[in-house]
Amino acid sequence: MSARHLAIGLDGADLALLESLGPSTLPNLHALMHRGSYAALQSVQPPATLPNWTTFLTGENPGRHGVFDFTTRSGYSVRFTAGSVRQSPTIAARLDRLGKTCACLFFPATYPPEQLDRGVFISGWDAPVAFEADPTFVWPRTLHADITRRFGPMRFDDVDEFDSDRPGFHDQLADRLKQRIERRIRICQWLLQVRTWDLFAVYFGESDTAAHHLWALHDPNSPRRPAHVSSAQESGLRRVYQALDRAVGQLVASAGGRSVEVTIASDHGFGGASDKVVYLNRALSEAGLLAFHPSGSLVRALGRKAVQHAKETALTRFPQRLREQLFRASGAKLPSALESQARYGAIDMQRTQAFSDELNYFPAVHLNVRGREPEGIVDPSDVAKVTEAVRTALLSLRDPWTGMPVVSKVMRREDIYRGPCTNQAPDLVLELALDGGYSYNLMPSWNAPKGSGAFRQLSSDEFLGRKGRSLQGSHRSRGLWIAAGPQVRSSGQVDLTIADATATLLARMGASLPEHADGQVCSEVLTIPTREESRPPVPLPNVETLHDERSQPMQDSEQARVAERLRRLGYIE
Repeated sequence: MSARHLAIGLDGADLALLESLGPSTLPNLHALMHRGSYAALQSVQPPATLPNWTTFLTGENPGRHGVFDFTTRSGYSVRFTAGSVRQSPTIAARLDRLGKTCACLFFPATYPPEQLDRGVFISGWDAPVAFEADPTFVWPRTLHADITRRFGPMRFDDVDEFDSDRPGFHDQLADRLKQRIERRIRICQWLLQVRTWDLFAVYFGESDTAAHHLWALHDPNSPRRPAHVSSAQESGLRRVYQALDRAVGQLVASAGGRSVEVTIASDHGFGGASDKVVYLNRALSEAGLLAFHPSGSLVRALGRKAVQHAKETALTRFPQRLREQLFRASGAKLPSALESQARYGAIDMQRTQAFSDELNYFPAVHLNVRGREPEGIVDPSDVAKVTEAVRTALLSLRDPWTGMPVVSKVMRREDIYRGPCTNQAPDLVLELALDGGYSYNLMPSWNAPKGSGAFRQLSSDEFLGRKGRSLQGSHRSRGLWIAAGPQVRSSGQVDLTIADATATLLARMGASLPEHADGQVCSEVLTIPTREESRPPVPLPNVETLHDERSQPMQDSEQARVAERLRRLGYIE
């Protein structure tokens, strides 16, 4: 048994890092690059995890598939939805309707699993199962018992990233991630023996975790590198990439060797974070666009302190199973209320024109529009004027230590996204400049140390960071794509977007996306005839012809479990 097409997702894998490590360290990845084509894959902006993997799996931009973040905002409240709001089926579901056998394994933003007639589907780490995967995680459900019996319980948060303050965490992280990789390889090799797959797609998140926590320990020039770095810490990121390289080699061999069509993709790239913090809401306040509640408001100050204390206690001191029980017992109300208060509770919306969630992975600004927001003050006729005021204020923002710009682009959502879900995105999406090659750290204004303005520098005891705070490695908009196989020329480096990667994968399978999908086939790297030279590829079924359980709203208990999982993985405060 084997696979005709093998797609491997490496979360956060970075082409520049791959090239710097070299072929002697990563022989399998470099061999595929040499005999095929590769790219520094362009992410959907901003380079956040969920919208980009959803684009890869659907071929559509977030304005159509509807996944922008781990949460969905309504007014000044957020609820935890992860990928459950996705409006489009994956290409695996579409191919399944064409009679193709597909396996889609472990990708984020894929709960509930799609019910393939001819394949298997295992949801990723945003699924509402907070400690171990249960049968609702897997399709067909009987597969869950088989996997558990052969390989033990499926856990996606066995590395507690809120425990990174513990002595020894960074020394041990690489080995723990390698164990996770090896276990996943065994599951994949077992499934590859079951049948011949038309498409076998599997996700590895360990490259992302390692880069977040080990970048400054790997990079001798990082401004956040500690004074003393052990050999285990310094080699950690390299060893995780080596383990992933071995995984690629083993899976390619198990799937059919040089006869298999291989696609490797990442959702974004990676780089180092600087030692400088930016508080976007404070910057908007200094520009006269946002007002905070008076700092002397005792009730509000105590409320915010209580929120922070409750979150810190739950995330760092309670055992994992107890955390799960606490969040599940509250339904969706407690986690949603905590997150809403943390993001917006300090802002006086009746005196605010624009505000930010201050998310490090998704820098953006919302306009406080009258009639749209509960306490909106911006008249709809003034949206263009306020947009320009925000743009001017942020593009004028200067690093107080270097005098250099902090924000390089302010983009309207309509300039980035297309489709019926575009109005669910923030009004403005930001691209931050780099500080000598390192990214600024966005952190929540309300929790800034007393006396801070719009900027501060991290203290040395904050350099290594922790999930939920500032991390030493951060996302970049250019990731990785590699294609190799009988249908791919040895073309060297090309330029591709993440939607192009999906369109090109489908072209190699003899199928095409619906007309409204994004992405273009990179025909220059293919040995197969172009569309004009041959019979048109078989169109995939339209979304309307597919049954999609996602049309049902997520239950409160599921929202609570999504929130708990995302908290423990550190993607929300």
